[in-house]
Amino acid sequence: MGPFAEDAIAIPLTEDRQLVQLQQQTIPGHPDIAIDNSAALSTARLRRLYPMLFMVSNRRNISPLHHQLLNGRSICITERPDLHLVWYYNRIFVKPVPKPLFSYHFWRDAVREAEDTDGHRLVLDALGFLRTYSMLIVHESDFNLAGFTPLRDQAVSRRYHYGEIRLTRLNLFHRIMTMSSYQKVHHNYATFFARFGAPYLFVFGAATVVLTALQTGLDAFPDHGTYIQIIAKFVPFTLFITAAGISLLPLLCLFFWARELVRFIFCHRHPS
Repeated sequence: MGPFAEDAIAIPLTEDRQLVQLQQQTIPGHPDIAIDNSAALSTARLRRLYPMLFMVSNRRNISPLHHQLLNGRSICITERPDLHLVWYYNRIFVKPVPKPLFSYHFWRDAVREAEDTDGHRLVLDALGFLRTYSMLIVHESDFNLAGFTPLRDQAVSRRYHYGEIRLTRLNLFHRIMTMSSYQKVHHNYATFFARFGAPYLFVFGAATVVLTALQTGLDAFPDHGTYIQIIAKFVPFTLFITAAGISLLPLLCLFFWARELVRFIFCHRHPS
């Protein structure tokens, strides 16, 4: 992370400017519920994908909240820090600022020395998270983080070196590295398989046009040896691709069904 991240990090607000007085490490208004710093701040999954994030997002490309609406995106609330500013077509996930982050005592006693399961300092995640709000909220009518001075990339978690992240690409690279999606967006088979309709129609339509053109050319040049050789190789290839495409979806559906059955038998079934 660099020498800056290893030094003692100043708390981004003073005791006299804190908005929430929090003497104990519990959720404000719920003194019996302890605060889970890791669940509230950790971006461990995105940190593991950091070498690939440059193909998924741009640095500091965070649009204000009203620009998100202008871009046609609905703002979806999430409490997961690793989904903060991840967007999927017409949705963007935004994590509200947890109330404890407005408490000086919480920063001093709980965040500054806290570590994630991999030893990463959670204060870097907290600082990076707040830095995103300095770009999400830009108007005087919004609450002000004036005491939060601009931070360099070395002073925040690596996830917050980047801004908004496209979920489709994130799912792709996460699947390459871990064989699983980063965040599921299709929760039933109908919506999952529906997205294959347009590409299938395009491919089959293009193949039909090409085969029709080849047939027209064959009628015009029935004795052209080279042309006939090309057709003789292309037509079987097209038939193979068509058969593979038609059988792909049933095989994929069968694979999903078998996987769920195996998971039920060996993982989720209650012991008798």
